[in-house]
Amino acid sequence: MLSAWFLVAVSITCQTADVPYLTPDRQFAGAQAPAWVKEGVVKVFLSLDDQTSIAETAAIGATIVHAGGPALYYPLRRDDPQSGIPEPERSQLLKGINFAKQQGLRVILGVSPYAPVEIVQQHPEWMHHATDDPELLKRANLDLSRPENIGLRSLPLNTPYGDYAIECLAEMLRDLAVDGFSFDGCYHPFINFSPYEKSLYQQETGRAFPTRIDLNDDDYRYYLLWSDEKLERWYRKLGQRLQQVNSEAVIYTWTTNAGRYGHFLTSPRVMSARMNRLIHCPVQEWWLDEVNLGSTVVPYFGAAYVRAVSGGQVGASEPYLMSRGNPYTTDSFPPHELTVRCLGAMTNGSFTPLAQMAGKSATYATLREIAARKEVFINLQQEPWAALLVSEQTRQFYAHGNIVERWLSHALGFYRMGMEEHLPLNLITELELTPEELDRYRVLILPNVACLSDEQIATIREYVERGGGLVATCETSLCDEMGHPRADFGLADVFGTSYAGRPQAPVIRSELDANFSIVVDDSYWAKRGNAGAFRFGDYSQSIFATDARLQHLVPNLQATFKGPLIQPTEFVKHTQPAVLFFPEGSREPFPVVATGQFGQGRVVYMAAGVDAALFSYGFPYQRVMLARAVQWAAQENYPIEVKAPMCVQSTFWKQADDRTIVHLWNGLNTTSDHGQQDVEAPLREESIPIHGIQMRVQGRPYQQARCVPGDQIILPRDENGVTIFDIPPVEVHLAIVLEAAQGE
Repeated sequence: MLSAWFLVAVSITCQTADVPYLTPDRQFAGAQAPAWVKEGVVKVFLSLDDQTSIAETAAIGATIVHAGGPALYYPLRRDDPQSGIPEPERSQLLKGINFAKQQGLRVILGVSPYAPVEIVQQHPEWMHHATDDPELLKRANLDLSRPENIGLRSLPLNTPYGDYAIECLAEMLRDLAVDGFSFDGCYHPFINFSPYEKSLYQQETGRAFPTRIDLNDDDYRYYLLWSDEKLERWYRKLGQRLQQVNSEAVIYTWTTNAGRYGHFLTSPRVMSARMNRLIHCPVQEWWLDEVNLGSTVVPYFGAAYVRAVSGGQVGASEPYLMSRGNPYTTDSFPPHELTVRCLGAMTNGSFTPLAQMAGKSATYATLREIAARKEVFINLQQEPWAALLVSEQTRQFYAHGNIVERWLSHALGFYRMGMEEHLPLNLITELELTPEELDRYRVLILPNVACLSDEQIATIREYVERGGGLVATCETSLCDEMGHPRADFGLADVFGTSYAGRPQAPVIRSELDANFSIVVDDSYWAKRGNAGAFRFGDYSQSIFATDARLQHLVPNLQATFKGPLIQPTEFVKHTQPAVLFFPEGSREPFPVVATGQFGQGRVVYMAAGVDAALFSYGFPYQRVMLARAVQWAAQENYPIEVKAPMCVQSTFWKQADDRTIVHLWNGLNTTSDHGQQDVEAPLREESIPIHGIQMRVQGRPYQQARCVPGDQIILPRDENGVTIFDIPPVEVHLAIVLEAAQGE
């Protein structure tokens, strides 16, 4: 039986319309960040009036300061030389900018996106209309200088105001001699019924304007793509114009589609994920409070994702320090937590600009820890071995009704496995689905990536035929890139099976223990979904049944499963079943996992969402299953193996052809999350150093390792041809620098 969602989705036109106004991913080119951005590890948010803090942070090692900037003015100075930033604001800004530059700091100014009052009054047809009501034009006659009306001045940037804003920013860049700008709010609305927008959309696309916000409606989906493209073009044009004034000028701005949990849930989106590549350093508000699942892997996944959407250049996560249930306050916030959070984000490749939320003492202590590690955070490229596709088109056009269950939990499960198994697992986006990019990796992971275009499917199929590994789960490739359902998996020939729908939940509920049922309500049964049991022993020669670790965790080779599930048809040809599933309340089992060879590559297809289960209802055997699947499909192990407890995260980077850096981060919470789970968030006040970590290296000629900070040298020992480095205790973070001997 198919779910209600799928039945509804079938009613959508199943042919993707031509979208000539949208730049294809294969033609999309991002902006290149200048060297000073990639090397700007120590960053601060400060007022330009606070010369004491500016001088102190510069002495610690800060190279970039974010500060409040002026509002856009009217008219342009080119039209009226008497216009511009009013005094005394202009003189105060110049004084602060000059002082910061004397301290060796680059200056980024945060600029309000609100349009000058005069422009709104002259062009009310440019105003945002949340509803299709012509009476809204009269709002331009209100007193737009009053705070309660300031939102009316947020003009869409695809109007001629967008060009005006670019020229105004270019003038300010020249007059103030700053290094770039940031914005908070330069996104597109969910929908805009303004007369200008409706006319422009119909003129440029030839499509009917959507009547409402509805991602089940093709008219709205294509409008959303158009809105994305218009905003992308504005950011591209802005970056090019600023660099005409100063070749090293940057857009160093806030993003809403780059890794924060709440933003992942935002649907429809207010910017495309790929637009982050037009920002020289996208910055996300990085929250670890309870509503952002701060005690889980979610924040660290987000820190890795902001780098992924930047195209592997650089992204930033500003840690927001919150007591439980009270955002934007540092009441009861332990200073040590700031250091742990920042070094955790940076282990995942994200810079961490700091405001003085936690007070000067805690902020400075953390800045010193970051500065002491600067050399191992700059000019990094992730080591390629396993690629995990975080599919934006799946999030927006397939999972929009329930993003966590249909999409995010699948990706988070694989990410958790990579973290706990110490595997080099890199997040990628649709822009990396090219032969050149995929060939860098031994294995590609598709966590319920339902939405794939025909071109993307062909690229993946050819990658596997050439020898690449593939691990995919659930409804991967069942829809095209717009979320239109296919009759079968687009990768059915690779999986060796076809789609037979989603099994119905049992009509009769299983009996519960009386003591357990006291706390159970209907939500328990709703979440329980496809509960049942895995049995591995039926396929005694499979990669799972023969795995020693799995045998240790489930000695009878049977395990409880609860998670997303689809029913495949019989596995055929090159694939062999590997796991049998027994639905709860049924005696009719069916295979849900298969492995096989496709061309020169290996494939593991899981009709059961073991990935989502590991995040939401995890058992240790699920982690081992995912790890075994990835390692088997890869055919070759990564040459560096980290032996450490699961509370230690390791990430693997290249800084030069002969230098590899392994970041080790200790995320242990000594309170063990003793609080109530739905409000728990990490507030660590101490660390327990982790002893006994080893790095085992095969096939690389490393003669020694160096620890950063501290520069301690570690000499290796040989064990049956394996080079072993015994790592000093890791309190919070330690980087291990491996360099080949000269002449090697």
